[in-house]
Order: sequence, then structure tokens, then C-alpha cells
Amino acid sequence: MKKIKVLIGVIFLLVAFSVTSIAATIGYIEVGKVFTEYKETKKAQEKLDQRQKEFKAKLEEKQEEIDKARREGKSETEVRDIIKDMEKELDPEKEELIKMNDEMTKKLQGEIVKAVESVGKELGIDVVLDKRFVITGGVDLTDMVLTKLNKKK
Repeated sequence: MKKIKVLIGVIFLLVAFSVTSIAATIGYIEVGKVFTEYKETKKAQEKLDQRQKEFKAKLEEKQEEIDKARREGKSETEVRDIIKDMEKELDPEKEELIKMNDEMTKKLQGEIVKAVESVGKELGIDVVLDKRFVITGGVDLTDMVLTKLNKKK
């Protein structure tokens, strides 16, 4: 009976150690924090904001043309034609803004993923999760990833 208790104790310790070693290989990052505090994200956002500001100015200018046409008593057909011209002129710019946003986001995400992989590899961490999905345990890599990203450039 004593041998069985010792065997059960040894098995329990082995399981406990293997669970501990698995937990030590899990890391997490605060994705939102990494994204907002990465310097390149700020630069990209400034570029995008500038383009959006230019687009908004053009849109307001066109809206003023439409309002002026209505005030001058132009027919609905003429007003619709002005609106169609506005859409024809501004839709490509709107699509370009969307494309620019998508490209910048993909580029930044790629850089963040590379930094996460690099930090994880340096620390021997096999799995890195978003902090929102970790209740307890794991290693917080957020600041290390940010340091690596912001040091690059």
C-alpha cells in the first residue's frame, strides 16, 4: 500500500512539473497597447489623418456646391447630376483611403507579429496569446515587444 502511495505521489509531481513547464512557455501581449504605442502606428495614423482631412475638405466643398444649386432653385435633375459628378470624382479617393488604411494596418500587423515571434523565441516561449484570452499565468511580453519595435527605427 505504501508503494502505491509513493507511486501516486511521484506521478502527481511529474504531472505538476509538466504542467508548470507548459505554463512557462505561454506568453501574452496587450495587442491594443502594442498597436497604439508603436511609433510607426502613430506615423501611419498621422499620414492617414492628413489624407482624410484633405478628403473631408473636398467633400465639404462638393456639399456646398449641392447646397448652392438647391438655393439657386436648380431642378432635382441638375442637383442629381451634381451629386453623380461628386460621387464619380470622390469615390476613387475614398477607395484609395480605404486601401491605404488596409495596407498600413497589414504592414504594422506584420511588423508586430515578427517582433512577438522574436521576443518569444529569445525567451523560449512557444505560444503567445492576446491578454484578453488569458485568465491567469503566462508571461507578459507587451513591454518587451514594444521596446523591440520602437528600437528598430
